[in-house]
Amino acid sequence: MTALKYIVIAGLGVFMAGAVAYYIGFWDQDPATANLDRSGPQLVKLSALALILGASLLFSPRNLGTALRSMLIWTSLGVILVAGYAMRYELETVFWRTVGVLVPGYAIEQNDGTIALVQDRSGHFTLDATVDGAPVHFLVDTGASMITLTDEDARAIGLDTAALNFRTPVTTANGQALVAQVQLDTVTIAGSELRRLRAFVAPPGKLRSSLFGMNALNRLASWRVEKGRMILQP
Repeated sequence: MTALKYIVIAGLGVFMAGAVAYYIGFWDQDPATANLDRSGPQLVKLSALALILGASLLFSPRNLGTALRSMLIWTSLGVILVAGYAMRYELETVFWRTVGVLVPGYAIEQNDGTIALVQDRSGHFTLDATVDGAPVHFLVDTGASMITLTDEDARAIGLDTAALNFRTPVTTANGQALVAQVQLDTVTIAGSELRRLRAFVAPPGKLRSSLFGMNALNRLASWRVEKGRMILQP
């Protein structure tokens, strides 16, 4: 009986190898054109089926009731595997939103060189940057034409806000306001540096958070929003 089990398991292995070769286009004239997005779900289903049958045959005892419980456990594991693969994109979104709640403003440098920002619990994108050597927490605002610093952040990076001229009129969500113009030497995000950026400074008490505006975003090669993340390409 033991020999029969191993023969069946070996047959399953051969079957799986043939299925994998078929689905990745091993017998196609041009394997480079294989579409793994199409074949991936089939491979996962076949893997789950082979896992269930193989494990049940290999580890099932002689007692029928125990064998059925073993089959049920392995079947449940297979269903979880397939469900996890089918919901991989939803799970990825949940993961990034969790990161956004736990570490708001965290900029993640990805393997392809892009920088990912995660939505915070209010649905906004924030980022932590270094401005002229000092840390500044920004709200990314595509409606703001310029980087705009709060009075507190401007003083933190070494600006003498008392000496600034607040004469430049701007339009905000709360109406007209007067701001001061300054120039920032460096703005660094996750190791990527932007140089010589114009910026505004808001009067004391007029701005709750510094804004990362379009003049900074336009210095990047590109930016986009997808799956609850803002992707910045330096």
